[in-house]
Amino acid sequence: MKLFKKFAAAALAGVMALSLLTGCALGDAAKENAMLKALQTVGDLYQVKVSESDSLSKKASGIFKAFKNAKGKAWDIDELRKTEGSSDISTSVTYKETDYRVVVLKMPKNAKDSTKWGYPADVIYDGLEDCIEWDENGNRTLKVGFDVMNDAKLTDTQEKAEDYMVVFAKIPEPQDGGDITI
Repeated sequence: MKLFKKFAAAALAGVMALSLLTGCALGDAAKENAMLKALQTVGDLYQVKVSESDSLSKKASGIFKAFKNAKGKAWDIDELRKTEGSSDISTSVTYKETDYRVVVLKMPKNAKDSTKWGYPADVIYDGLEDCIEWDENGNRTLKVGFDVMNDAKLTDTQEKAEDYMVVFAKIPEPQDGGDITI
């Protein structure tokens, strides 16, 4: 009977640990979906189809590392709201010989609610505007990768780890005869 109780306790501890991990992952997915939905709404205003690129999103941790190496700045949405005019808050980074534009925001309050991402999505869109491409049907598209970086520090001297939303897009390569300049 003692062996059964030990086994049951170990199994219960494993299930609880797994549910904690799953809960965090589900919370991150809700934040990511809310941000993407708001970013797509902003894109619709400019007649740009915004979509997630799974292949880009898989590079998020490497791009975040490149962002930190480039000494990029993470922006606080409340601070941005106080500034007048718009400024480019994106950072150019190179990851595995490919150039990207990256926007890193401190996680806003109630980040699971897409209505809370209205202004941040507009700022993200502005930062990634140079990454818009034309598809084969003549439509403008913006393919983004993103991820939530939980309990991360941007520098070794940062006292407190924070949660960040990392959104990025590949900078298009100039086309022969095209007008894309970088």
